[in-house]
Amino acid sequence: MIHMDVLSDLHQFDVFSFLPSRTLQKYLPNFYFRTYKKNQRLYMEGDPRDKIFFLLDGYVMYERGSVEGNMLYLDFVKSNQMFPYGGIFQDMVYKDTAIAVTDVHLYFIQTHVLEGLLKSNPKQLLTIISKLSDILCLHQKRVQKILIPNAQERVLHSLQFLMEDLGEKDGDAILIPCPLTAANISKISGTTRETVSLLMNQLKRDKIISVASKKIRILQPEYFNEIC
Repeated sequence: MIHMDVLSDLHQFDVFSFLPSRTLQKYLPNFYFRTYKKNQRLYMEGDPRDKIFFLLDGYVMYERGSVEGNMLYLDFVKSNQMFPYGGIFQDMVYKDTAIAVTDVHLYFIQTHVLEGLLKSNPKQLLTIISKLSDILCLHQKRVQKILIPNAQERVLHSLQFLMEDLGEKDGDAILIPCPLTAANISKISGTTRETVSLLMNQLKRDKIISVASKKIRILQPEYFNEIC
């Protein structure tokens, strides 16, 4: 579904939700609509950080690797989110590679145009600062949990974070609509695919989760909520 009501689309995003329509209207010529297909790269780590994106639907994955080719970081962006937040007003290049996990529709704006808008609108700037603070707190919690020595516990915590970040209520269950592979979860948790597969098979046997078309359904959310 292609969105053509640009003003209405943009007001879905936190950074623009309190911006007067007449102000946002002036910037509409600077927004560009694009469609990316599954597995298509939006930008590469090291590319000039010249665009900020606003995801209308679908999922985008961040990944960052070391010089040796080892995966250092993996995260996901869901619909109605702006990205990337990190490096705003500062970075000259992207620190991650962004890949479409599904087909996606989005808008983008030149970075310098958005930064100029934020500087002239304190409420929007505070929204960005608040969001960066939330992201920092989330990542601090994630790092604390992922550093624990037990590999299975790291996988469980990773599933918990994915449930809290991407999950959608579906009756008594919680569905993670973003397609996830064992390789994705192993990179997030810093474990092997074999460890992830073994644990997830056990969780399926125990009726704690089910998996269909790479989408995880959490049948017993309380199981993860009880994880320390």
